[in-house]
Amino acid sequence: MDLLVDVDLGDLRLRTLRGKDAALLVEATQAEPGRAVWGPHPSGPYSLEDAHAAMRAWDPARHGQVSVGVLEGERLVAALGLMPDGPGSAELGYWVRPERRRRGIALRAVRALTDWAHTAGGLSRVWLEIDPGNAPSLALAERAGYSFEARMPDHCRTWTSDDPERDSWHDCLIWAHTS
Repeated sequence: MDLLVDVDLGDLRLRTLRGKDAALLVEATQAEPGRAVWGPHPSGPYSLEDAHAAMRAWDPARHGQVSVGVLEGERLVAALGLMPDGPGSAELGYWVRPERRRRGIALRAVRALTDWAHTAGGLSRVWLEIDPGNAPSLALAERAGYSFEARMPDHCRTWTSDDPERDSWHDCLIWAHTS
């Protein structure tokens, strides 16, 4: 999969994030109160050290996954990630800065990155993992053209404990988009 994303949406631009973008991540996450659903750390606020660590973890040359920034001018308004899980398939995750939510940014970005993944990225399947109680993400999946695939019982970790044995787990819904 080619991991260099650069998609022009007019007022927004999607592009692969690099180490030099750490300061953008710090600024974008300052108002984020929520925890990340994919790991033990909060979605924000990021320190510069946190942001550099995140950029290293998402280095496409080293790890095969890519973090894509959604920029409005020079300001990071959202981020998406593609995490390959096998030949021709990747999970797509997304985040929008709190004050820019519910404005259609996630929908536009998910649609654009999904299209890019199928064409330039060479993926036949892109999928989302959604908490059953996350109504906005469920609506986005449907509006973006994804189809419900499966409910995974006790599949997603809540990350309330660093120890997986002491943590709690909940169901996740898998929605997929195929080319």
